[in-house]
Amino acid sequence: MKVLLVDDESYMTEYLKKLVDWKSYGFEEVLTASGGSIARDLIEQKKPELLVTDIRMPRVSGLDLVKYIDEKNYPTKTIILSGYSEFEYAQQALRYGVTEYLVKPILKKDFQISLEHVMEKFFEKEESFPDDGISAVKKYIAEHVGEDLSLEILGEVAHLHPAYLSKTFKEETGKNLSAYITDVKMERAAELLSGTDRWVHEIMESVGYQKSQYFSKIFKEKYGVTPNEYRRTHRG
Repeated sequence: MKVLLVDDESYMTEYLKKLVDWKSYGFEEVLTASGGSIARDLIEQKKPELLVTDIRMPRVSGLDLVKYIDEKNYPTKTIILSGYSEFEYAQQALRYGVTEYLVKPILKKDFQISLEHVMEKFFEKEESFPDDGISAVKKYIAEHVGEDLSLEILGEVAHLHPAYLSKTFKEETGKNLSAYITDVKMERAAELLSGTDRWVHEIMESVGYQKSQYFSKIFKEKYGVTPNEYRRTHRG
């Protein structure tokens, strides 16, 4: 996906560009424009999925861009930025289907909340987390079962914000990501218990656990028996 950041103050477009990890939200291309005229041309050429624009600019304003998108019936969603004194002006933009409205100065937390609202409402199911993203995460977990599988690391694998990854994984698979990881670890441990002669503590460590009591507890919750009992009944 593509996002277009527009403001007649160049420092502001640079600020927005670095404000969040756009790639983690599914935006592979981050476009910038220092004015409305350039932005209108980019909208025509690139058809960005998301527009983040200052509302009051010389010549072609943010409101003009929103009107243009509406007239062309483009699917581009819009986040409008404005000063306190421009609220009435911003209200006009809301009539053209503007998704979010933020007042300057733009704080990171507020911007993330607006961006995540837009993603959840318009992009989550369609584009931000395709099936191959889930497959990539599952494949990584299977290949690194004994290593650190934090949300941050898996977010990098999927190119998604960690919290967004967790939420979407649950919606797409019906299982919490942490529960899925535990299941994979226990299944791997069960395979090793029944198919190898390795010591239980070696198997425990190979799937990422350090405390035997905790490992036994989790294993028994899944299989109803301790690791040693499982080995005795499933060998050969």
